[in-house]
Amino acid sequence: MTTLSIKTFGGIAPKTPARYLQENQAQTALNAPRFNGSLQAMYGLSASLTTLTKVGTPLTIYRFGQEAPSDTNYWFHWTTDVDVCRSQIAGDTSEWTFFTGDGVPKATYSTIALSGSGYPTVARPLGVAAPDSAATAAEGSTTGVDTDALRETRVYAYTSVSKESGFERESAPSPASNSVDVYPGQPVSVSSFSSLPSGYNITHRRIYRSTSGTFLFVAEIAAAAASYSDTLLAEDLGEEILSLTWAEPPETLAGLTNLPNGIVAGFTGRDIYFCDPYRPFAWPVEYSQTLDYPVVGLGRMDTTLAVLTTGTPYFIQGSHPDSMVAVQADLQQACESKRSIVSMGGSVFYASPDGLVMLSSNGSKVVTDAMFTRKQWREQFLPSSIHAYQHDMKYVAFYDNGSTQGGFVFDLLTGQFAMHSVYATAGYSDLVVDKLFLAFADRSIKAWGYGAELDYVWKSKKISLPAPSTMACAQVEAESYSVVAKFYADGVLIHTQTVASRVPFRLPAITARDWEIQLEGNKEIFSVAIAQSMVELANV
Repeated sequence: MTTLSIKTFGGIAPKTPARYLQENQAQTALNAPRFNGSLQAMYGLSASLTTLTKVGTPLTIYRFGQEAPSDTNYWFHWTTDVDVCRSQIAGDTSEWTFFTGDGVPKATYSTIALSGSGYPTVARPLGVAAPDSAATAAEGSTTGVDTDALRETRVYAYTSVSKESGFERESAPSPASNSVDVYPGQPVSVSSFSSLPSGYNITHRRIYRSTSGTFLFVAEIAAAAASYSDTLLAEDLGEEILSLTWAEPPETLAGLTNLPNGIVAGFTGRDIYFCDPYRPFAWPVEYSQTLDYPVVGLGRMDTTLAVLTTGTPYFIQGSHPDSMVAVQADLQQACESKRSIVSMGGSVFYASPDGLVMLSSNGSKVVTDAMFTRKQWREQFLPSSIHAYQHDMKYVAFYDNGSTQGGFVFDLLTGQFAMHSVYATAGYSDLVVDKLFLAFADRSIKAWGYGAELDYVWKSKKISLPAPSTMACAQVEAESYSVVAKFYADGVLIHTQTVASRVPFRLPAITARDWEIQLEGNKEIFSVAIAQSMVELANV
């Protein structure tokens, strides 16, 4: 006598022939990504929370206003692929926020970002342009000055400064001025400053003068001031200039990523850039590193920067940008989609040509290697189209292979993989409210998993018996009903049953060696069984 019973339900592994799947694995698992033993439906999307205002398909969303949990306020959004970082500025009460991917790297904060519609409404360049011309230094009167003292040679430089809403940015210095030989205490007029660049909101200039081979602080003046008279003695000068090596971030910088110790990383081409710690506007060229392959995107593993390229990945680690060390990862897999990169659980996931990759300090691997062949992976998902987000230790992905739009979920904790029928154009995992928000082509934003249960389709492995057998009856144990059960014998659908209760029901008298069961609906199912007699079912 023979009984076939399924009491746990898992995900798919198309690489494995149907008859060799594990007992709980499926040939089809659509909209059933919660692997808690029983078969459960995925919850759908919430009602629309808001509608974005910018014309075009949203590709990036970010919820501004992190101090106040909200589903509706305030949604930054772009129709391009943008990377956003919140500031690591001490005492920041304006929520300074930085982003790349929308022209030059930019910075914004609450007052200007929310000043109109289509957030962020206004933004500044992230860096500050250095003055492009030298000041003029001119000797002043010697009246009242000790002309018997030794003269000193002075050279001046100045910087541009932006002070705005608690955030202070300073540029690299101007070219050096002409030199002047003056007595101690003799005034020097510093003038002929360069014109102020537009868009940077320059509010002040800082003047420095050379002493013993370095520039020391003289004074800070209003940006509109035409000149400054320097009468300071050498012993009264201030601190050494800090911005000597500072530079604006490259105009094509992308992949902005926050790291510990106030460091922000980004890339352009094959080059990785780091800001000066806690100074996201200053990107010294000497901190940059060049890798073997063009960079696709960045991820973060604890204190390590994961760099995904068109060739091998790299790990970059260090406590300060001047001491960063880059090493090749232990797995050579290119990244096919920047938007597929997700940092989660101390690992970095991304779509490679061969499957979904997990980079980890404990060992990297292609986590879908046992589930998909390279051909299956590429044809089903088109890796270059994948964009993904983390939520509750799950990699929630969306794809468009040219003929089909949909998505999949990889559960980091169980290692299971399942498909879903939702397609979004952008997403944002909000840790403050613990929700995954999704944006759609109609510019609506909805919350993942906050709607009604979706209908699932789950098809078992092919259960091959030693000899042909006739299965006479079946039973479905569920939390509630109804659900649909379909039964296949030797690959042919022989019966469809709308199951309304746990009462066993009859199957057609068909003799077959290979049996498959497909379950459809949205009710939680605990088990399904088929047997050759009602007595056998009672003993399952």
